[in-house]
Amino acid sequence: MFKKRRTYLTFGAIVTFLLVALYNGLVVRTYDVSTDKLEAGQSLRIVLLSDLHGYSYGKEQSALVEKVKEQEPDLIALPGDMLDRYRSPNAAFDLIKGLEGVAPMYFVTGNHEIDDSDDYVRHDVKDVFRSHGVIVLENEAEALTINGIDLVIGGLEDPLRTYVENLHGIWEEDALVALEDTETDETFSILLSHRAERVETYAALPFDLVLSGHAHGGQIRIPYLMNGLYAPDQGFFPKYAGGLYEHETFDHVIGRGFNYSISVPRVFNPPEIVVIDVAGTGTPE
Repeated sequence: MFKKRRTYLTFGAIVTFLLVALYNGLVVRTYDVSTDKLEAGQSLRIVLLSDLHGYSYGKEQSALVEKVKEQEPDLIALPGDMLDRYRSPNAAFDLIKGLEGVAPMYFVTGNHEIDDSDDYVRHDVKDVFRSHGVIVLENEAEALTINGIDLVIGGLEDPLRTYVENLHGIWEEDALVALEDTETDETFSILLSHRAERVETYAALPFDLVLSGHAHGGQIRIPYLMNGLYAPDQGFFPKYAGGLYEHETFDHVIGRGFNYSISVPRVFNPPEIVVIDVAGTGTPE
């Protein structure tokens, strides 16, 4: 009797472990960032959505849209790979339609939005996004005001565009030329750029918060032991798989994305909506 009970308990424990490890429902992860460029009492809530890769969550993305709305964002950041080169663009377009009017949306291309057409843009994604109010950033920065807070937001297009040879070298040169002289002064500044691993480039730019994707959370994680097994352009045991990274001159939040498939499973790495709460610590002038 005791052996049978132990067998049942062991089986139950294994099943529970697998269900938790392979859970692919939406989760919300929140990171706190502080800055003296906002006054104490001022705050900004950013929702980061990266690497959708053409996946759907509910009819016309209803589950994902409702979950984002529940977070009550002030700003929605879309740092690339909302499309997937092997799937229909409709899932990404449905998401943008559903989020229209919820909060200002800003987008930069990832490698899956780039193709070999004359303008390098897959499925006219930029124009479709713009038709639903999304601001598409193309190696540029602009000023905006949200909830009485002055901000600067910049965006780098993915380096895959036209740069097959010396991909990152030429991209870094262009990034520095385009954005290194961005005037941020005492204004809190945000940079959208798809590539998680290009930290040295971001460190050379005058932005306080960088938002990225691309690493997919390293696909397979072991909580508290391994943040990720493998990521594109980083290989095994990536340094920048997902989460909040605090650097000397900027904070870097990397979304783990939404893509999920049987062939490339996510283990302890569920699809995530990232919430970044920026809180002010400065004193009023």
